[in-house]
Amino acid sequence: MLLNGGALDGVRILGKKTVELMRYPHHDDWFGLGFAVVTDKEPPNILESVGNFSWGGAAATTFWIDPEEELIGLLMTQLLRNPYPFQQQFKVLTYQALTE
Repeated sequence: MLLNGGALDGVRILGKKTVELMRYPHHDDWFGLGFAVVTDKEPPNILESVGNFSWGGAAATTFWIDPEEELIGLLMTQLLRNPYPFQQQFKVLTYQALTE
């Protein structure tokens, strides 16, 4: 639904402008309303596209949405230890799997 600008299966759940506001970097030019946002003000990121938004949760859970690549990554785990190197490995492997 967030990747599709607020609609899911043809049903509008959130207004398009609401989703745009959520994905816009309001706080310190990198955090939107509930998400970390990749901006063009950051050093170049070889994986994530500008506009990518994400959040990491407890127990090593994480997700990201990359509108440019029309991609969603979701990793659900139950590990309470730091650091979580497999999160970045998962992201790298996901982007490497893209063929076009």
